[in-house]
Amino acid sequence: MNITILAVGSQGDVQPYLALAVGLKNEGYNVTFAANSNFAGLAASYNLKFFPIRMDSFKFIQNSQTQSWLDAESIFDLVLSTNRVVRPMLGKIMMDVFAACQGSEAIIYHSYALPFVHYFGKQLGVPCIPASLHPMPTRSYPAILSNIRRSPSKTLNLLTHLLVHQISWQVFLPVVRKHWSGRNKVPVIGPYREILKGREPILCGYSPLVLPKSEDLPEHVIVTGYWFLNPYPNWQPDPALLAFLKSTPRPIYIGFGSMGNPAKNQDTANVILEALAETGQRAVLSTGWSGLGADQPLPKNIFLIKNTPHRWLFPQMAAVVHHGGAGTTGAALSAGVPNIVIPHFGDQYYWGRRVAELGVGPEPVTRKKLSGGNLAAAITTALHDPVMRGRAANLGEKINAEDGVNYAVQVIRKYI
Repeated sequence: MNITILAVGSQGDVQPYLALAVGLKNEGYNVTFAANSNFAGLAASYNLKFFPIRMDSFKFIQNSQTQSWLDAESIFDLVLSTNRVVRPMLGKIMMDVFAACQGSEAIIYHSYALPFVHYFGKQLGVPCIPASLHPMPTRSYPAILSNIRRSPSKTLNLLTHLLVHQISWQVFLPVVRKHWSGRNKVPVIGPYREILKGREPILCGYSPLVLPKSEDLPEHVIVTGYWFLNPYPNWQPDPALLAFLKSTPRPIYIGFGSMGNPAKNQDTANVILEALAETGQRAVLSTGWSGLGADQPLPKNIFLIKNTPHRWLFPQMAAVVHHGGAGTTGAALSAGVPNIVIPHFGDQYYWGRRVAELGVGPEPVTRKKLSGGNLAAAITTALHDPVMRGRAANLGEKINAEDGVNYAVQVIRKYI
C-alpha cells in the first residue's frame, strides 16, 4: 500500500513525522516522505523515498524578514508576520504537496502546518489522517499558541482554540481557494471542527504523561506518545565527543535548534559563557541553524557540536537547556534529566511552562530576558534540586516505556 507522509518546518517539526515514516516502512508499507527540500539527505539516511517540497527551511530561517517573524510574541503579531513572510510561498508549497499525494492510497499530514491537505484527501478520494504535535481544541486549557496561562472559564478555553485556528486558517484560505480544483468551494471556516466531527483517527504525537487527553475530546483523537527517531543505521559519534563525555563532571547540553538570530550569536554566546563560568559547569554546545559559537574561540570546558541525535546524546547529560520546541522537549524529557527551557517563539512558551508545572525543570526564561545570571541560577537549580532530578528521572523512565511510533502505526493499520 502506498502511503504519503507530509510535513514542513524545521528539523524538530519534521523529524517526528520521519519517525512515523520509518515505522510504517518497517511494517511493509511503501512510504513516500514529503518535506522541505533540505531534509532529502536525512530521509536518504533511513532509505526512505523522498519527495521534495521546494522550500529550504534552513535558508528561510536565515532571512531577516523571517527573524522578525520569529520575534512575534502574541498570536496576532504572529499571524500578521505570517501573512507577510509565509503566504507568498504557500502556492508553491501547495502544488508540491498535491503532487506528492498523487498515486497515494493514504495520506498522513502535519495538520497544523498543512491544514489544507484535508481537502486534498477529499478531492483524491483517499483516507487522510491528521497528525499533530499539538493538542486538539478543548475546554480544559487555552490554546497553546494564544500564550494565555489561564482563562476564567472552560467556554473561553475552547474559544481560544477556535480563534487561533480560525486566524491561522485566514493565512491559508486565499491561496487554497486560488489553487483549489475540487467540486465544492473551500469554506471560510477552517477544517479543524470538521476533522473533529469526522471518523478518521487524529494522531497526537506527544506523551499523555506530559499532556493528558482531555475528557471532552472525541474517541478518535488518540494521544500515542512521542514519535522518536533513533539514529540512522551505521551512525557513529565523533570520537572527540566520546572522550569529552567520559570526563567528569557530567556536562549539560545547551542548544536552540533552528532558533536563534545569527546577528545576535555573540550576545547569546556571552550569556552562556558567563553562566558556565559562574557555575563551573562543563557543556556540550550545539551550533544549531544560527551557527551559535562556531565563529569564536571557546574554553576547554565547552565542546561544540553540529548535528548529533538527541536520543543518543541527552541521556548522557546532567541537564538539557533548549528552546522548547515540541520535538526537542519530548526528547529532552525522555532523557530523564531536568530541562531548562529558553522559549523563543510560538508554542515554545507553553512547553516551557509545562516543563515547570511537571516539576522537571525551573521556570522558563524567555530568550529576550535571558542573562548570564538567570541562566546560571536555572542551571544551579537543575543540577542540585534532588526532588526535581527525581521527578525528571521518573518521568523519563515512563516516557521511554511508551512506544508512540508503534501505537500510531497500529492505529493507522487498523483504519486503512
